[in-house]
Amino acid sequence: MFFIMGINTRRKELTCEEPVVCAGCGQYTRYVIYMTYTVLSLFFIPVLKWNRKYYVTTRCCKRTYALDPEIGRKLAHGDPVPILPQHLTDLDVY
Repeated sequence: MFFIMGINTRRKELTCEEPVVCAGCGQYTRYVIYMTYTVLSLFFIPVLKWNRKYYVTTRCCKRTYALDPEIGRKLAHGDPVPILPQHLTDLDVY
């Protein structure tokens, strides 16, 4: 008997249509919100997900932020949660 299994990192885009002013360039824009996670698949069926991380990228200047995990979980469940500046951690540090 043999098993076909694998561990992969995947990305899932979350829905957010809230317009915001970009902290990086000052333009009026929208966020692209996505979740990355690691998944264990057995016979090509996802069995276990872990290491969930949430990110926000602006559409105007492509600046990337880490999103507070609690806010990310609410957005992943479909709750309409506003994303405030205190929920973001800048990853594009120069």
